[in-house]
Amino acid sequence: MRHWFLIACLLACKSKEAPPRPNPASGSVAPVVVDAAVPVDDWTTPCKQILAGVPKVPATRRAMQVIDGCRPCGDWTPLLKWADPAIPRTAVDAAMTGCKAFCNAAAKQKWNDSLDDARGTKQRTPWRHLGEICKAEVSAVPDSRFMSAPYFALDRIARAAGADPKLAPLIAAIELPLPAVTITGSGLELPESPATMPDAGVWAITVTVSEVRIGKLPRAKLGVDGVTVIQGDEPYPGALVPPAKLAAAIDKLDTPAVAVIAPTKMPAKRLLDVIAAHGKHDLRLAVAASGAPQSWTLAGVTPVTMVGARKGDKTTLALDEDADAAVKAAKEKGAAIGTVTIALGPNATVAGLAKLLGALAYFDVASAALTPAKEQRKVPQ
Repeated sequence: MRHWFLIACLLACKSKEAPPRPNPASGSVAPVVVDAAVPVDDWTTPCKQILAGVPKVPATRRAMQVIDGCRPCGDWTPLLKWADPAIPRTAVDAAMTGCKAFCNAAAKQKWNDSLDDARGTKQRTPWRHLGEICKAEVSAVPDSRFMSAPYFALDRIARAAGADPKLAPLIAAIELPLPAVTITGSGLELPESPATMPDAGVWAITVTVSEVRIGKLPRAKLGVDGVTVIQGDEPYPGALVPPAKLAAAIDKLDTPAVAVIAPTKMPAKRLLDVIAAHGKHDLRLAVAASGAPQSWTLAGVTPVTMVGARKGDKTTLALDEDADAAVKAAKEKGAAIGTVTIALGPNATVAGLAKLLGALAYFDVASAALTPAKEQRKVPQ
């Protein structure tokens, strides 16, 4: 019972954690414990405690752990919630000034000119302006695709911690996943799953209705020069791969497991060509992971791998528009479900597939074969 063992381990580990401290900036609860004897203005002591444990934290939770635990500029709430009209504009201004956000007068002017229009929306315009003008001074290199409040906070933490002899080796040991976004700063909406592995790995195959691309998922290292982005030769989403070369391109990937990123509403049958070309690689559907900073979407993957058609599977589940029906059928099989084939109907979506794959993880299903559903022939009237 592989997954029940993992769940038991997670619960056991959690019981050993120190009592959590609520963080109003992230909406999360981070296991941050500060010695009562530490002066209020000493941010380095709690930061040191947190940084020492961050490499052991699930990948998608590391960024928020660093932000929660290290506050060289004070409380991050005004910056992390800068777009919330309930946060006074004066508080945002004071936080930016206190954190020495502006490299010159032009950057400050651009920020001020765009801030009010962006608040209350999902726009990141002020941050993009800051990145485009200040560039390396806010870690917006080679471009400003990641510029956002959490990214800026990480930049300031990295510089301050990297300049402190006792914190520098701890911050240098941390590697963080970054959102899978294009140069415009936008990314695909990822589906949700009831079971998620919190690290999507190194490589991703991004599938849309019109194309397939293969590239490395962005990651980051932190240090005295800020945030160093780690990407492949061709930044996410990577190189365009024509269908005829897909199998060869996947075969060259230097990792056994590969994440498949696809938009939630896309027909799941679109994934069949990619799955047929997987070769010896384990393909796992990318899903939204929990624990990411506000406004970020970080990718995890479903525990159940996707494979091509195969013979002898004990159970066939029909997945179409109503994913709940397929999940219910899986639950009715229970422990007797055995090996599984998922027959994808014309209305099955990536979101529905993510939901079903996550449900199958609770029955110790290691892989699921994806096939197109057989079309029913219409009976002549």
